[in-house]
Amino acid sequence: MASGSKSEVVKASTQIQGALKPDPVAAGDHLSEGLYFIDREPLRGFYTIDVDEMLVEIVNVKQV
Repeated sequence: MASGSKSEVVKASTQIQGALKPDPVAAGDHLSEGLYFIDREPLRGFYTIDVDEMLVEIVNVKQV
């Protein structure tokens, strides 16, 4: 991966984490069975929300 691409990935990762902190339900789109996704170019993050534990878990990240 080119160095410019690495910085874009780091920036997108930080943006995903920041967007999920205040309101993870509104930040992304629901896929099914409690799995959500959020896009921040060049990444798509997949995550789950445990409301009882107040926990968001990013379960997978891929390039889009």
